[in-house]
Amino acid sequence: MKIAWASSAFAAAFERAECTQLEWLDACARSGLCDGVAFDRAHFPRIDADYLAQLKKMAVDLTLTPLALENDAFLLSSREAKEESLRIALAVGAPLLLCRAPALTAVAYPALASGIAEACGLAKAANVTIALRNERDTHASSEADCKRLAKEADSAWLRFAPESARLDAGSSLAGLAGKSVALLHDVADDATKCLALVGAEAPQYRGYVILDARAGDCELTEISRATALSVFRAR
Repeated sequence: MKIAWASSAFAAAFERAECTQLEWLDACARSGLCDGVAFDRAHFPRIDADYLAQLKKMAVDLTLTPLALENDAFLLSSREAKEESLRIALAVGAPLLLCRAPALTAVAYPALASGIAEACGLAKAANVTIALRNERDTHASSEADCKRLAKEADSAWLRFAPESARLDAGSSLAGLAGKSVALLHDVADDATKCLALVGAEAPQYRGYVILDARAGDCELTEISRATALSVFRAR
């Protein structure tokens, strides 16, 4: 498997101004076990063309793959905001737009379906694939939920980025594996258990595992010593 770090894992460090995106990229590159990165939309100090080109060039020079742009609010954002996020993804060279479905209490299903239809149309035009994360108590908390949204969208531009530890009981990673373009893993969870599940339910998967931290409290020094790095790399 290939490994990417999500900048959302270091949210607290960014908020305290203890690191910049450039320093984070450099730390990822210095880890011999990191292949790619997922940029959180919240961590861009600027989104002008020059700065985005600098990020892409630095990633290329460091031999890191810009895998995804994270934006959890993407599906329900305005058309203009969706277009801006897709523009950023394209500018940094990321083929995926990683997002979560909204909470069940946040929006009715018809409004969500409308938002997904618009998002898929814009994603197709931009040639950036939407990678939907599952999350408990959202419209994508289970295998069935994810499949329902995919059927509603009826678009090749909506795919999955499942996190096995967050799937509802009764869900199977196997049911999502065929349309999964990345896997998610929270570094606070048991990486060995997650890998065993992947081996049992998605044995053909050889793509990226995106390492994240729901708490957002990782330090840059953890990039090189995270247990999950060596566990997933072994597969």
